[in-house]
Amino acid sequence: MGKNIFVSYKYADDSVQHLFGCWPTTVRHYVDELINRLDQTDHVYRGEGTDEDLSYLSDDAIYERLKDKIYNTSVTIVLISPKMKLNHRRDKSQWIPWEVYYSIREITRGNRTSHRNSIIAVVLPDINGCYNYMIEEQNCCNSGCRLIHTDKLFNILRYNMFNKKTDSGEKCASGSIIYYGFSSYIHMVKWCDFIDNINFHIALSENIKDNIDNYDLHLSVNSK
Repeated sequence: MGKNIFVSYKYADDSVQHLFGCWPTTVRHYVDELINRLDQTDHVYRGEGTDEDLSYLSDDAIYERLKDKIYNTSVTIVLISPKMKLNHRRDKSQWIPWEVYYSIREITRGNRTSHRNSIIAVVLPDINGCYNYMIEEQNCCNSGCRLIHTDKLFNILRYNMFNKKTDSGEKCASGSIIYYGFSSYIHMVKWCDFIDNINFHIALSENIKDNIDNYDLHLSVNSK
């Protein structure tokens, strides 16, 4: 069954790998590619991005702008790009944290309450075609593992990863903690893996959402 999908992204970030026929390539071009792929499925794209400063808006005003776009969706895809986060501005004054916030919250309008969305964080390749700014493959263990740089994410993304209540992980050879299975409410995947198997990753994120009681959800834009 097709899903209504909201896409959250940094519209003008051009620090991503060039797509054929798009020069310069911005994250918006990846959204166009995603829409083209969704058109081949039963899923429906909803939502539009902007780089507008939010610092002058109240929480209620932000909600009014986002509610109609997110309310009737069940899946939120966040496109992760190298310059997605502006470090000189608070999370609260940027769109993506608010879009994730209203995606995870249950919102009541009239006599109807919307369910939380499943969240997929799709990491785009940087301008050199690499993903290690966010997902770094490691060779410290025989089985292989990867390091996810959650410290580079907005707080609401960061603290909804590795947040399974009963998953403490185990140490690998380097002393880092390895987590197995679905240890995060927000499912993170590389663009190259996601775009060729969209239905699989949407179904996986929906399965995680169906087991939402297993996770400690972080429902704040700025604070931990």
